[in-house]
Amino acid sequence: MNRNQGVMSNPADELSKYEYLDSIEGVQPYTGRDVEPWADKIKAVTPGVLVCGAVALAATFISQHYEAPVMLLCLLLGMVFHFMSQEGPTRRGVHFTSQTILRVGVALIGARIMLSDFTALGFGTLSLVVLATGGIIVTGVILARLLRLDREQGLLIGGATAICGASAALALSAVMPPSKTLEKNTLIAVVGVTAMGTMSMVFYPVIIGFLGFADYEAGMLIGGTIHDVSQVVGAGYSISEEAGDQAIIIKLIRVFMLVPVLFLFALGFSKRSGEDAAPRRFIFPFFLIGFLVLVGGNSLHLIPDQVSGLLQNSSKWLLVMAITAVGMKTSLKVMFSLGWRPIFLILVETLVLAGVYFAALSIM
Repeated sequence: MNRNQGVMSNPADELSKYEYLDSIEGVQPYTGRDVEPWADKIKAVTPGVLVCGAVALAATFISQHYEAPVMLLCLLLGMVFHFMSQEGPTRRGVHFTSQTILRVGVALIGARIMLSDFTALGFGTLSLVVLATGGIIVTGVILARLLRLDREQGLLIGGATAICGASAALALSAVMPPSKTLEKNTLIAVVGVTAMGTMSMVFYPVIIGFLGFADYEAGMLIGGTIHDVSQVVGAGYSISEEAGDQAIIIKLIRVFMLVPVLFLFALGFSKRSGEDAAPRRFIFPFFLIGFLVLVGGNSLHLIPDQVSGLLQNSSKWLLVMAITAVGMKTSLKVMFSLGWRPIFLILVETLVLAGVYFAALSIM
């Protein structure tokens, strides 16, 4: 292990193991056309999906009888079954649940959100999201230098913290020039920010409840500060539906910020080249289109009440399953193998981001 950063040799191989942490959008190795038959795909993912469903049912049962947040129980119970996401016949199904089913669940949230919910945010809130995103990326570079980490690591961790966790780290890595440290630094950002976001998902609702924030304020804080979309879903809806909806709106604005940030990174760095760098492709988060279509249909009253109710109930159940799968993929002990400097950088940036939103809410 590297004494300074605690990362194993063969970083490219290690990174490939952790790309499954990209739960919403990002990049994938380009392998040409996928010719696996649909019947084989369904057969491969079924065991894992069923396991996620069974654990989600158990979490729901406990939640109903002990009045505990179902999303938090899904996460914690899922972590008990972490091994199911690493090997055996359930692995692909767990990853499918945390990625594809999560996308569908988030898209269906649009059936209960109106365009007026977005316009009600106002220019001040939109400016806060944009400025906080850029500020955290710059802060990452500055803090990385103070901690004697390289600029590349500061940019990746800053982008992952500011935008959408592992997805942003993988996407930004794809447009950065190849280097001897790129794979290793991407691995650190992916694993570290995912673990930190998971801890935020557990503790932020407790802190927000203790401070007595209203649902709107709670949604603002969670959507603006927690890293990954799945973690925002889990934390927001563990407080209330209103807080969850507000958190999703704010978070999806941050996700949209990935596109201009990628463009700026591409302008600032030379084009990737060389045979050693595996080509990657950025995957546009198409679930956002589905989300916006449903928001538009709901705002124009084009969705019948019965259909809207069905979509909303389906969204709740799919998200419960997805958070269970996210829990199964979570291993906090991996974070502590990265070395203290990257962990400290991620922690400070997370706290700075939270401080920005706390301060903004206090004066808004």
